[in-house]
Amino acid sequence: MNQGAVVWQFEKRKWRFGILAYLKMKHLDDFGELLNKVTEVYADFNYPEDMNSLINYLPPKDGYNPSQYSKDENLVRLINIFNDFLNKEQQNLQNDMTL
Repeated sequence: MNQGAVVWQFEKRKWRFGILAYLKMKHLDDFGELLNKVTEVYADFNYPEDMNSLINYLPPKDGYNPSQYSKDENLVRLINIFNDFLNKEQQNLQNDMTL
């Protein structure tokens, strides 16, 4: 990948992070709506694989079986995964600022 493409991918990740962080603040009281907005960002950014675990309509790949838990438990699980994703992405973006 050439340097221009690398920079473009990095910029897209920064935009995605900013949008997701904004949505987290905007929907603090409505986790269901937050997850709906996350799926829109997922589509807008061309279905990035690193977001698959955040998407409520995709089957979990970690052996988790949503049918064994309540809707609220599944919602909390996805929000925790989302928060972990944001924290890791923030760290990764800060570490990659040397482009």
